[in-house]
Amino acid sequence: MSRAWVKSSIATTGISADGSEIKHSFNNLKEGLTEADVITFTAILNTLLADEISETKLTTVETVAK
Repeated sequence: MSRAWVKSSIATTGISADGSEIKHSFNNLKEGLTEADVITFTAILNTLLADEISETKLTTVETVAK
């Protein structure tokens, strides 16, 4: 069985200064993201968006063939 990477995306959920929940998604990320890449990206988002990121989800899509 072979697997081929198709795409990756990150979805974050954060809390704004007024306490409301804010969701952001980022698509078409590079292949082979590491845990360190995701942590760094989340830290940058915390700085740029002034939200407190409470959850980060990484989704990777691959095709599988026999």
